[in-house]
Amino acid sequence: MRRSEFADYPFDKEAFKAVILKAKGERSQAEFCDECGLSYAYISRYVNGKVDEAPTLQTIKKIALGTKSATYEELLIAAGYDAEKYKDDIPIGAFRRDYIYPVFIGITNSPYDWRIESSGCKDGEPFEIIIERQNIKKWFFVPVTKEDVTKDDVISTLLNQPKFVPGSKVSFITDDDEIFKKLKVVEFPLISLCVSVIKVAGQKIVAEESIITSSKSDLSILNKDEARPYTIGENY
Repeated sequence: MRRSEFADYPFDKEAFKAVILKAKGERSQAEFCDECGLSYAYISRYVNGKVDEAPTLQTIKKIALGTKSATYEELLIAAGYDAEKYKDDIPIGAFRRDYIYPVFIGITNSPYDWRIESSGCKDGEPFEIIIERQNIKKWFFVPVTKEDVTKDDVISTLLNQPKFVPGSKVSFITDDDEIFKKLKVVEFPLISLCVSVIKVAGQKIVAEESIITSSKSDLSILNKDEARPYTIGENY
C-alpha cells in the first residue's frame, strides 16, 4: 500500500523537508535520527526531497518525540494529514518536548524551591509544579498549538480547568510570535489567577509577559540575575 494513501491531502515534500529541518534544530542529523529512532538513510531521503510519499502516522509520532522545535501539529500538516483529526492522538511526551522542555530547564535555573506535581502530560492536563515559600503555590503550564487562538479560547481554558484555583499561576506557552503578541495584550480583570504567556524557541525561553488579571505576582521564569544553574562545587 502506498503511504500517501494514509494522508488526507497531497504530500508536499518541500514543506515536509522544511519542518524536518526545524525539528532537527542544531543537532547533527545522526543525533536527530538516533533520538527519533529512525535510520539516517530514511531521514536523509526526506531532507533531500527524494520521497514523494507521506510518512506514516507512526513515523510522524517518532519524529515528534525527537523534535526540538517543530510541533506534532506542524509535522502532521506538512505531511498532508488533517491535524484537527489527529490532535488527540499526540504521543505522550511529544508536546512536552516541544514546549515543556525549555520551561523545565528555565525553572530548574530559577531561584525558587519547587517540585513537579504532574504525573505526566496526558489526558489534556497541564504540566504542574508546586512552588515552596512563595505567594504562588501552584504553577501550571499550558502549550498553545492552535493557530487562530482567541481570547475566548484562553478564558474557556482558565475557567474550565478545575485545577486552576485562586492563587495559582497559569502560563500559556507558544513558539509563535503572532500568538505571543496576541495573548500578551489580553486582559481578564475579574479572574483571580496570575496569568502569563511564555515565548519559547527550541530549547530556550525567549520571553515571559504577564497578562492583566485581578492577581499579581513577581514570580517569573525569567530571572537571570538570580539564576542558579546546576554546578558541582566545594559543598558537594
